[in-house]
Amino acid sequence: MTGTGEEAAENRKQGRTPIALFVGVLVAIAIVLFVVGVLPRIERKGELKKMHDETVGAVPVVHTVVARPAKQTESVMLPGNIGAIQYTTIYARIDGYLKSRLVDIGDQVKTGQLLAEIDTPTTDQKLDQAKADLLEAKAQVDAAEANLKEAKAKELTAEAAVDKAKANVEYATITAKRWQDMCVRGSVSQQSRDEKVRSLDTTSAELKEQQANLNAAKAQVESAAASVRVAKAAVKAQMANVARLVAETNFKRVIAPFDGVITLRKVDPGALITEGSQTSTLELFQMAKIDSLRIYVNAPQRIARYLRAGMKADVSVPEFPDRHFVGIVTNVSGALDPNTRTRQTEIKIENKDHALLPGMYAEVTMTALREEPWIRVPGTTLVTETDGMYVIVVKDDKVHYQKITIGRDFGNEVEVKTGLSGSEHVVISPSDDLREGESVQMQQVPEGTT
Repeated sequence: MTGTGEEAAENRKQGRTPIALFVGVLVAIAIVLFVVGVLPRIERKGELKKMHDETVGAVPVVHTVVARPAKQTESVMLPGNIGAIQYTTIYARIDGYLKSRLVDIGDQVKTGQLLAEIDTPTTDQKLDQAKADLLEAKAQVDAAEANLKEAKAKELTAEAAVDKAKANVEYATITAKRWQDMCVRGSVSQQSRDEKVRSLDTTSAELKEQQANLNAAKAQVESAAASVRVAKAAVKAQMANVARLVAETNFKRVIAPFDGVITLRKVDPGALITEGSQTSTLELFQMAKIDSLRIYVNAPQRIARYLRAGMKADVSVPEFPDRHFVGIVTNVSGALDPNTRTRQTEIKIENKDHALLPGMYAEVTMTALREEPWIRVPGTTLVTETDGMYVIVVKDDKVHYQKITIGRDFGNEVEVKTGLSGSEHVVISPSDDLREGESVQMQQVPEGTT
């Protein structure tokens, strides 16, 4: 009996053990869930309540930066092609054949230096003919002047004959009058009187004849003088023709128009040379003056109004990364290109060592001085409104929306043309909740950390 009772008690104890273990596990799980899920929420709720209690009625804190003046200079980098300060293509001014070529590409030449000679047999023959025609014209002048002298001599003879005829007429007139008076008094016969009157008529006729001869002699003199003038004009024409041909033959010698370097030559001795500069005409040489070079750049509208002759420009060339070239603005266009809104600008560069060559690519940095001060602020201070761009300025711990005009936008920073004068405290990344005149607590951010 006793053994049987102990066995039953042991059996009941073993039956309760799994149930107790299962209940313990459930209780442990419930505790873990309570700790993981409920307690943090209770703590967060307490923290939020505490924060709410602390922030009720508190002044908002804003981060600000001091607006600072921007640089008074404005720079722009522009691409450009380097060109010679003086460049020319040399053509022939006379027909012929190239007799000799004295220079080649790359040769340095001086003003007036002989570059080539052209053989011109046709022009030489024309010059010889023109000189012969000139000698003939001069001979005709001599002949015409001789004829003029002869005509003048005949004129003098005719004048003498007229003077003699006038004297005869005067004598015959006096004699006839005297004999008429004597006839009236009966001192001479009427026949004798008639003879003296007839003699007067004869001498008068001779005077008229001599006068006509004198007029003819004068006309001959005028004709001879005209012939002389015509002959002299022919001489001048022939002299001009000779001078023209001499000038043409002088073009047989092709000379350098300025100091420079030969950049191209297209002819060799024996080549047929044609006068002129038409597209079908073969050029002889191309020359460039490279002691000074020039670059044409198109400056954008934002900097165009600051450009002036005499300004300096920094020029860099990829082939010379360690060298610094300085150019001077020499000419500025008086208008902007309406297609590109740019202003053409010419820059001169000294190139005494001939390091730079025409045709090189260069980058030109132009720096201009603004006429008005601009202010620089971070890009995160901008506030866009329907009527324009604003920044929020804190003054006397109050918020003020200040309208501005942006000059240049660099992304992280902007330059303000109008609206700021500098030294203002501008809010960084302002909240949309800030209202005009609202009180705030300002916390300045060190410069460079924005």
